[in-house]
Amino acid sequence: METLKFDFIKVVSGGLITNNSNALEEITVATTGLKASSVFLLSKSLGWEQKLIAKTIGTTTRTLERHIKERKRLGINLSQNALEVARLSSIGISYFGDVKRWNEWLNTAHTQFDGKAPKEFLHTIRGRELIKRIINGLEYGFTA
Repeated sequence: METLKFDFIKVVSGGLITNNSNALEEITVATTGLKASSVFLLSKSLGWEQKLIAKTIGTTTRTLERHIKERKRLGINLSQNALEVARLSSIGISYFGDVKRWNEWLNTAHTQFDGKAPKEFLHTIRGRELIKRIINGLEYGFTA
């Protein structure tokens, strides 16, 4: 498995797992639930507004703030989404070289996304899969 320099899995999991952790460890962390504060830390690390990270994982900033206030962990679906966004961001930043260029690419309209920015598709599993496939294509010289 490829070693990624940018380990946003470690950020969003509060250090419980890393990009190199096995699937069972990741499932355990997702089942237990991530801390909302770690999701906000991921957002800050990526230079994203809290509203964007919340939308991307399928919730609202208000819900995340309530989880922090009540010291509740996120449910499995939100946790899995946050882990996927973290993994995808690690891959994207590894390819593009830094957070700034990753964000620029995410915010630029592309023909592969019907003239929309990839960021608009981050909130869906299929959208994240498409973004990953396109990055892999760029990395290995394929075009989608």
